[in-house]
Formats: sequence, structure tokens, C-alpha cells
Amino acid sequence: MASGGDGIPEFPTTSESFVPRYNGPPIDEMTDEQRAIRDDIIRTRPRTGISGPFGPWLAVPDIGRPSQELGRACRYGTTLSARESELIILLTGARHKAHAEFDIHQGEALRSGLTLDIISAIPRDEDFSVERVQSDLLPLLAESERDVAIAHFTAELLETSTISEETYQATLQAVGDKESVLVEITSIIGYYTYVAYTLNTFNIPFVRSK
Repeated sequence: MASGGDGIPEFPTTSESFVPRYNGPPIDEMTDEQRAIRDDIIRTRPRTGISGPFGPWLAVPDIGRPSQELGRACRYGTTLSARESELIILLTGARHKAHAEFDIHQGEALRSGLTLDIISAIPRDEDFSVERVQSDLLPLLAESERDVAIAHFTAELLETSTISEETYQATLQAVGDKESVLVEITSIIGYYTYVAYTLNTFNIPFVRSK
């Protein structure tokens, strides 16, 4: 169990014992460019810092810099609420068996207003499917048509790599007929899929905030 802090409840974790294959370049071996990117990550992410995928990405500054900037845009630069974004991120981590991604974002999701009941209802790993999302998760989101639509859209794209016309139109209507919001949802899914691949490849663990 990870201590919630900030008044949020404790939550179960599954990646704290992971032994990383690669954490990125040691600080004393970084180039000036790598240090500058690292400093920018710490400045813009005071709570999470150099956690998750950022260590490995620093090995290649031309990848690390735009990855950091895209992440900032997907996390903080959309019209989606933090609650909606975290729901999308948790579903993405669950689908891709990215236990560190799921662990890291449980705390963020709780701070955003999602409950442990909702988080625990997200099907994970081999249990992930649109059908399981519909049966286990969507009833807990039923008070918000928008939440239901976003979660279904996310699950469908993650499972099938595409979106049916029915789901596209239903989600579009639920988000106020703003196709820019569908771009935002799709971008968050894509970015956090990239994060998930990085975390899984390098076996990155969840590290509790001090």
C-alpha cells in the first residue's frame, strides 16, 4: 500500500519492488543539454520529478525534450479536467500492463476526485476489454454521461486501435460536439501508451513521494 498524503486514502501498488533495467544517465555523467532538460522536468513537475519514463528518455535529448513537452501539453494543456485525464491515463496503463504507470497515476487520480472504488473497478492486464470496462467501470461513472463516453471511447481505442462510427458520434455528442476534445483524448491515450512502453521496457518502478 502506498501512503496517500494530501488527505487522499492509501492505495495498493504493484510495481514498487521492480528492479529497473535502466534509469537513464547518472547525474554526474550528464551533458549540459541533459541537465537542462532534467532541470526543466523537475521545475514543471514538482511532485513527480524525474520519475517514470523521464530517466531513460534523458539518454537521448532529441527524444527527451519533445517527449517532455508533449507530456506537458497532454497532461496540463487540454480542456479536459484533471479527473477526466487521469481516468484516461489509468485505462491506458491498465491495458498495456504498465504497473508503474498505474501506480504513479493512482495518487494523481485520487487528488483529481476519482475514488478508490472507481480505480479498483478498472480491469487490468489480461482482464482488460471493452466488455469488462462496460460491466465493471461504467456503472460507477453513470452520473456523468461525459465520463461514460470518455471511458468507453478510451477502452475501445485501446482494445481495437480504432473507433467505430457509433462510438465516435456518441462521444462527440457527449463532449459538446467539439472534435478538438476527441483530438485531446486520442493524444493522451497515444502519449501514455508511449510512456507505458518505456516503463515496461526498462522495468521502471513506482517510487513514493517523500
